[in-house]
Amino acid sequence: MKLVYILFLTHVSFYWSAVLFYIYFYKQNTKNWFRVTKQVLCNQILFTPVYILPYEYYPTPLSTEHIFWQLPLIIVLTDIIFYTCHRYFHYNKLLYNNIHRQHHEYDPPIAIGALHAHPIEHIFVNLFSTIMPMFIVRSDMIVSIIWTIISSVNVVIAHSGTWPNDPHIAHHRYLKCNYGVGLLLMDKVLGTFKFSPITQKRSQ
Repeated sequence: MKLVYILFLTHVSFYWSAVLFYIYFYKQNTKNWFRVTKQVLCNQILFTPVYILPYEYYPTPLSTEHIFWQLPLIIVLTDIIFYTCHRYFHYNKLLYNNIHRQHHEYDPPIAIGALHAHPIEHIFVNLFSTIMPMFIVRSDMIVSIIWTIISSVNVVIAHSGTWPNDPHIAHHRYLKCNYGVGLLLMDKVLGTFKFSPITQKRSQ
């Protein structure tokens, strides 16, 4: 049970450290920063704890030495699960118009709004795709912490729009491509991968 609390604190710490990095060094901000921050904190503090219950039934972890196959498999499983859930939230008009559209308020995306999403999306897309792979591979505390750090920082980077050919810029622009995360293997296999449009100057 201690694991879920450690992962929660790890996630919050690294997510907001990454956000502050982009705000300070890239001068990223938005006139709606308070509303965005409030929604992200609401998701993290009020709705992330929903996963305390599943962690009561966390399987017996394997030892850390399994990290060499666990971490790559976690990355692949996260892409598969996120791609499937995320794409469904796009193709189901009810879910898109009433839930997922909130995340797409910003085009291009902004780092501070990486987890700016409806609580239902946060629980059943963002968290589910990140946490379920740890259950599947039975990662121990060290592997789980490493994965939590990677996923927490990566989601901010993916929404920063500051690196060349950022595929998530294309997703926010065109909506029908780049549904996955990380290596976007599912997009490449299923033909939904698209290179980013030319990065434009970000609105402040």
